[in-house]
Amino acid sequence: MKTPATTKQPPPDNPFPWRCRRCGKQEVVMATTQYEAEVRHDGRLHCFSVPRLEIPVCQSCGEKVFTVEVDAQVQDALREHLKLTEPESP
Repeated sequence: MKTPATTKQPPPDNPFPWRCRRCGKQEVVMATTQYEAEVRHDGRLHCFSVPRLEIPVCQSCGEKVFTVEVDAQVQDALREHLKLTEPESP
């Protein structure tokens, strides 16, 4: 998974559009996209798809901004991929 160049992230209450750390343009907006993830878990690399990842993306250069919320979505998808999710109650 590609990580941003810096760990500082915009505050969650900061309205879009955000300024892109890569190209400097104020064109980062929330987008929904399919994401092909590669995550190491228990010493193995797992490749899986996140069909509807909600992630801030720069409309100018395509840079993705990985926030805590985005990471949580990827971790949820990893648990589902590994069949580690609990079954839903009836």
